[in-house]
Amino acid sequence: MKTVCIDGEPQYRDIVLRDVARPLGAAGHQFDWFEESFADVEAAIARAAGYDALYVIGDQGPVPSGLLRANPALKLVSFVGTGARRFVAMDEAAECGVTVTNVPDFASQSVAEHALALAFAVARRIPEGDNLVREGHWQKNQGLKLAGRRLGVVGAGAIGSRMIGLGNGIGMDVVYWSRTVDATRDERLGARRVELDELFATSDVVSLHVTHTAETDGLVSRSLLNSMGDKAILVNTARAEIVDQLALAELLERGAIFGAGIDVFIEEPPRSDSVPPAGSNVVLSAHVGFHTDEADDVFGLAGQNILAFAAGTPTNVIN
Repeated sequence: MKTVCIDGEPQYRDIVLRDVARPLGAAGHQFDWFEESFADVEAAIARAAGYDALYVIGDQGPVPSGLLRANPALKLVSFVGTGARRFVAMDEAAECGVTVTNVPDFASQSVAEHALALAFAVARRIPEGDNLVREGHWQKNQGLKLAGRRLGVVGAGAIGSRMIGLGNGIGMDVVYWSRTVDATRDERLGARRVELDELFATSDVVSLHVTHTAETDGLVSRSLLNSMGDKAILVNTARAEIVDQLALAELLERGAIFGAGIDVFIEEPPRSDSVPPAGSNVVLSAHVGFHTDEADDVFGLAGQNILAFAAGTPTNVIN
């Protein structure tokens, strides 16, 4: 089986060659690495010619529309991470009979910890304080103590479950919402399931941990955002598309909530005029919730998906 990575980046080269290229080679398969860009559509289509599988890292943007149609030999797209639907045209994959795989759970603890870090940073106004001290000021702005306050976790999958555990660990009153109802989940997680409107209206910190699908697009609506209290914090380490971005921007501009911690954006990197201004108690990070030593495993796991597909036992198929 011949696999190509078109959107390789120098920072990932050594780990991909070690954890992907070597195991594939040992099993009699070919893996070719290129540090190119999907932005040059014609070049990307030409580069994929003759390969059976496409290994997609995703940092260079989505797989170009038409690439799968133009390369009928392709039978597999192995995406490095959870958000394959954001980077692969699923309708085109279905039309072309291409299997799409992802890595559904590789850095859940890291993302949950980052969500909690953002909540703390907003609650204690840490970036704001850092800037003030560096500018020679000694202004002590009031923060919020999280222990004893309510944490509302939207989504109770691998990451959401860990976020619930972290919230319990620092003494927060944790509630959650999930699309599915499981009578045993409350006891297992140590939290109570509530409806989404109650969660937003009663939580001091709302942390989002659902995948972006057609069902969750715009899930966090204007009405839900407007129901949050003026001391509430919104944290998003999931996907920007699940939130009504215009409503959130207006909410932050009015100072209607205490603040927000945001790790994900519609356009990445975001335009400078599309992010909340400094001083609005919004803490931003560059989609790095997963980016710890734990995250290195994702490259090898995506490679294992290729091995499984080649063996006729596909794993982590999302289509």
